[in-house]
Amino acid sequence: MKRLAVLLLFVFFLGKAEAQRIAIMGALDQEIAILIDSMRSVKKVNKGGIDFYKGKLKGKKIVLLKAGVGKVNAAYSTAILTENFELSMLIFTGVAGGLHPEAMPGDLVIGEKLVQFDFGQVDSAGFTVSPFRKLTGGRHEDLFIASDPALLERSARVADRTVLEPISGREPRVFTGVIATGDIFVSSDEKAAWLYEEFDALATEMEGAAIAHICRTLGIPFVIIRSCSDNANNHARMNFNQFVGPASVNSARIVMGILEDME
Repeated sequence: MKRLAVLLLFVFFLGKAEAQRIAIMGALDQEIAILIDSMRSVKKVNKGGIDFYKGKLKGKKIVLLKAGVGKVNAAYSTAILTENFELSMLIFTGVAGGLHPEAMPGDLVIGEKLVQFDFGQVDSAGFTVSPFRKLTGGRHEDLFIASDPALLERSARVADRTVLEPISGREPRVFTGVIATGDIFVSSDEKAAWLYEEFDALATEMEGAAIAHICRTLGIPFVIIRSCSDNANNHARMNFNQFVGPASVNSARIVMGILEDME
């Protein structure tokens, strides 16, 4: 009986050790394809209608998944992920619309903090953005959700030394700052300017803040890395279709560099 108890205890702790993984998410197939192709010992499992790819990348145990587009899909995917896997951290990779006046397609933004720009209230004075509401009621004090400081520092350090794919004959630059999330594909000069001026946002996308909110609630370290496929302006849709492929490659290269940088 004693030997059986010891064996069961060993199996329990072994299972916990094996379950501890780094989660990597992207919203689109293009955003995770290069990572799947680079994985070793891949095993695909389906939970809650989502395909999860378990394996190793740069020697680290990871679980990789496509979150889907938009905050609802991203929140659902993150909930299924955290329910079924024990995570040490979460890295989101993908494309976004660049908002910095000097940003060009291919430039990368590492999310220092996230804001949900379409959550708030409309009254006679117009629309006002509000902080996330807590599950227990009331609002969070800060409008922004900060990424994990250690992951943020590591991401910036890795980005500085990563060789990125040139886009339109120029080498992409890397920015660190605010990423604005909303259930809107922004293709408007006016809206892009508002996001930059109102929140000092450097990129806009459709998933990051929802994932950040869940990670904050559960205490999971996270960072959001975005490669600009367009400038969120009147020509954004055309630019997105042209640059989503190479932009996804560069974002994935940063992710692989982060994993390689870990002990």
